[in-house]
Amino acid sequence: MARPLISFILGLGKPVGPTRVDGDAVDVDGGQLFAESGGAGPQAIVLLHDGLIDGSGFDAMWPRLCRDFRVVRYDRRGYGKSPAARGPYSQIDDLAAVIASANLERFSLVGFSAGGAIALDYALDHPQSVERLILVGAAPGGASPSAAATRRENRNFLPILFGNVQGVAANWAKDPWYISRGDDAAKAKALAIWRSHPQNIRHLPVDPARPSPPALPRLPGLRVPMLLVVGDQDFPDILANTLSAQALIPNAKRLVVAGAGHALQLERPQQTADLIGDFVRGGRYRRDDAPQIAVKSG
Repeated sequence: MARPLISFILGLGKPVGPTRVDGDAVDVDGGQLFAESGGAGPQAIVLLHDGLIDGSGFDAMWPRLCRDFRVVRYDRRGYGKSPAARGPYSQIDDLAAVIASANLERFSLVGFSAGGAIALDYALDHPQSVERLILVGAAPGGASPSAAATRRENRNFLPILFGNVQGVAANWAKDPWYISRGDDAAKAKALAIWRSHPQNIRHLPVDPARPSPPALPRLPGLRVPMLLVVGDQDFPDILANTLSAQALIPNAKRLVVAGAGHALQLERPQQTADLIGDFVRGGRYRRDDAPQIAVKSG
């Protein structure tokens, strides 16, 4: 997500949240990350959360994926149970530390939204390690946001100027592209996560992550099998950018989930887990596997 408005408020107080990891910790440059592993299948999956919801957003998907795979998830710096960064850091190096801590050699990366951009950057840098790549509601880094996208970001983040984190949360919960209209259960899940972990939003203006080189120019050289999953009610920028990525990446296929917005981990967790599992196993999506969801190839 591009947030030009909050780039002007980098000095707005200190982030709130944990000062240390309480539980399984991965040491990273200048800090620690909370990480969790589950399952014991022959194939491994690493989950990367989006830019608003921490790794707890995968709770409903977790048992289903752990049934057949070894699964790793972690909270990025400033999210969930991970302390905020105290200085500049690399998202790619953090991901590499989580992978090394889990002793993974070959694995599939599954990135949601902003986590998808990190997963893609890692796959471009380490293609020999990534078995398959799945991006959910994600656009490659380097894509310029439209004017409409910028206005939307500014509007939704406006309350943070006044220190009102829950106002930001309320704006995103009612945003019709983030969570589709009428899905009150998914909105309630998102609001509960933001109430429990306000640092997911609060740390964003002061997060010092170093940007990665733009991914778009490197996409034609990517040979990792790739699946792009997007809700048909997601923001037009995301729909367009996933089409562009599909056109640029030789081994990419795209699935569009009918009646869903951006936060598929909250809106359609079981069905999204099935799509992920089927692709990781090397198969193709079979409509009979998930009759509650309408999917079409894009």
